[in-house]
Amino acid sequence: MRFLRDIIDALAGFVQRNPLTVLIIVILALGAPALLKGIAAFILYFLLGIVVFTLVMGLWLRWRIAQARRRMMEERFDEQFRGGTPFGSADPFGGAARGGDAFGGRRARNPREGEVKIYVTSEAPEKRVAHGVGDYVDFEETKTDDKKR
Repeated sequence: MRFLRDIIDALAGFVQRNPLTVLIIVILALGAPALLKGIAAFILYFLLGIVVFTLVMGLWLRWRIAQARRRMMEERFDEQFRGGTPFGSADPFGGAARGGDAFGGRRARNPREGEVKIYVTSEAPEKRVAHGVGDYVDFEETKTDDKKR
């Protein structure tokens, strides 16, 4: 019974806040019921479209999350077997098993702290435009007054 009373109170509150809208709805209902039926059908289909769109987007989002989770699990599985770390190791990141210290450091790989190695992977690519193409333009900067602009 309280549920019905709450619905009636909400409708009465809507009528008090929007008297002009309610008056237009009543006039349409009495004068042109077919037009009111069309408006009601449009509103119903619009709301139904929003509900269907929300459901489809929710299902699509769940599918994308499941797909990403599956990909991450496959990557973790590949890393564990390629890195040589068994599933039951105490360190979840495999730092101690790969030659690091107890905190996951990499001391065995870099014996000297602060040592930097630079590897040249490839030469700089040659210019694609011939050297004789283009002109050098000499320019000179001049000061202008901002007040004149």
